[in-house]
Amino acid sequence: MKKYTQSPRHLNYIQRRARRSLAARLRFKRYRRQKNRQEGGLPKPDRQRLHQFQHQPIPYTKVTAPPVLSFVRNPEEISKFISNLGACFNKRKPVWVVLKDITEIDYDGITVLLSVVVRFKSNRIHFNGDLPSDPGVRRTLEESGFFDHLREDFRDRDSYALTSKSLIHTHAMRNVDSVLGQKIIESASETVWGQRRRCPGVQRAFIELMLNTNNHASLEREGEKHWWLSVKHIKEESRVKFSFVDYGVGVFHSLKNKRPGSKFFGILDRLQDRFRYGNNADVLKLIFQGELHRTATGKPFRGKGLPGVYEAFEKNKISNFVMITNNVFFNSSQNEYRILSNEFQGTFVYWELTKQNKSLPHEN
Repeated sequence: MKKYTQSPRHLNYIQRRARRSLAARLRFKRYRRQKNRQEGGLPKPDRQRLHQFQHQPIPYTKVTAPPVLSFVRNPEEISKFISNLGACFNKRKPVWVVLKDITEIDYDGITVLLSVVVRFKSNRIHFNGDLPSDPGVRRTLEESGFFDHLREDFRDRDSYALTSKSLIHTHAMRNVDSVLGQKIIESASETVWGQRRRCPGVQRAFIELMLNTNNHASLEREGEKHWWLSVKHIKEESRVKFSFVDYGVGVFHSLKNKRPGSKFFGILDRLQDRFRYGNNADVLKLIFQGELHRTATGKPFRGKGLPGVYEAFEKNKISNFVMITNNVFFNSSQNEYRILSNEFQGTFVYWELTKQNKSLPHEN
């Protein structure tokens, strides 16, 4: 049996090791205490899913979601958040999205998250994340089906249909689908009026935004990118909320890059000569007024494209119209046009359908 001496050197070694062992035990206790607080009240399946995310041997890049996950209420930070995710997507980097600090969440923010999940997973790029610490936010995300879709194995295809327990329905397609629009409108009208009605304003918004995916969303071939449409039914308020997301180059970058031969080639310079506008916010006003089309063709505005969607709002066929494209934010409730410091590479449109909006009897 080996005999240890009680030399001062050996005694100092024992004391150092004891201090390190005590410090490690105290660190672990603090870690367990904090972990128990964060996971308090979580059902066992949610805890298992969280632990599975935390212990995967994948070199994730962490991207932190802003505390207010709402494109309508927090466009600056959401644009930056999407930009960070887009940079990882372009470099095919696995992403761990940090959701634990979210304190407020809106349905349009969930739409963005769902569309990002499918984009990553359909391109075989790992995408995972943690759970929000706030119980209300976590419950909203669970009801949306976000965590269920996070586990799905998506394949790259022309269309997707995602449903959830909270009556959020998300559709993604590469082309215009008028049949889908008709089904969504019939369902929405039953939520709002209790019966099927025709909603020409919503129909106009669907068609024009789907077409704009090809006209303004991408410089690549037609049908290259998906548009995303989410519909949230709130029966107790007789209200339906719509969010349309299109990841591309956005309206203004598209207009700047029109090729010779297009009727919109050099259109921004021609608008500048006519109206001496100041920035892209002024250009969006002119687009809504139909001046872009008038300047390009010399003909009167015929209610197509984005002016058609804005006209539907002005005629009370839709409510609470919000649009974000490139560095411009428009909110109809305050008639606000402003320039964003964080640019969104694409187009986001939000609107609502309520009992106050105009509709027509359903045709059998």
